[in-house]
Amino acid sequence: MDFLVKIFKALANQHRIDLLYLLRNGEKEISELTKELRLPYKTVARNLKILERTNLVNSRRWKGLVYYSLRDEERLEYNKTLYDLIGKRYRRAVK
Repeated sequence: MDFLVKIFKALANQHRIDLLYLLRNGEKEISELTKELRLPYKTVARNLKILERTNLVNSRRWKGLVYYSLRDEERLEYNKTLYDLIGKRYRRAVK
């Protein structure tokens, strides 16, 4: 499957868009994300894995906990555009 199709499929879920928005201010541990979204741990973990497979988020383990952050490397130029679009969407919704 074309990688661009995978990215759009990953973004075709409100929970995943919400996760990307929550990660805009930096790294968060998965339990923080579950509390903020009020979703079960398994749901959040599954959606983060999908975002990780499409290179939208990074994960790292530290002392048995998993931390996630946005992936914004130079070679992934589409990521910044996607993050900006998501941020604009939420800012508009708040107004």
